[in-house]
Amino acid sequence: MSDVSPDEMQPNLDEPDGFPSRLKQAMGTKSIRGFARECGFSDTVLRQYLSGQSEPTRPVLLAIARAADVSLEWLAAGQGETDVLAKKYIYKETLAFEAGWLKAEFPNSFENLLLTQVKDESMKPTLYVGDLILVDTNVRDLDVIDHGVYLLKLGDRLLIKRLQYWVDNTLQVLSDNPTYETLSIELSERPSDLSIMGKVVWVGHKY
Repeated sequence: MSDVSPDEMQPNLDEPDGFPSRLKQAMGTKSIRGFARECGFSDTVLRQYLSGQSEPTRPVLLAIARAADVSLEWLAAGQGETDVLAKKYIYKETLAFEAGWLKAEFPNSFENLLLTQVKDESMKPTLYVGDLILVDTNVRDLDVIDHGVYLLKLGDRLLIKRLQYWVDNTLQVLSDNPTYETLSIELSERPSDLSIMGKVVWVGHKY
């Protein structure tokens, strides 16, 4: 019996109109491991989506749509056109970002911007529940991040927090809302449950 590498494993495509089939189409020729890395999660998680064993959350769908350069509406429900970045306007849910403005404002991260929404009050008054944020997913390396607001994954939770290094190689995970406690993470042991998804570079408020 010959060995088959994990990247050569094929997903379950019994449902041609289902999410696993659209996900496989969105991945194209990219490897499972490489595409999962672009999305910011493990290849094990991606295989679960491809096999239909697990359903992605909204932030995960956004990450996949950005990495694959496809429409979120098409990826989630099979509706609308597949390609959105080739158009003059880039549609994100009920919003439309003009491609020219995005390229001018974020020339080094235009192709790697992720749109997500604030879910809690921990960053109030800087960010409020329902605010939309653009995240530069290029910035993921713990060794090079500077003080700022980041989207991060801690365990199985996605958080939006202010990060700050201390001289003792400790990462301070701060909330602008004083009712939330500060979390200190020792980086010398490289915690496996912590990963940086990107840096917040734009926020949209409701009036």
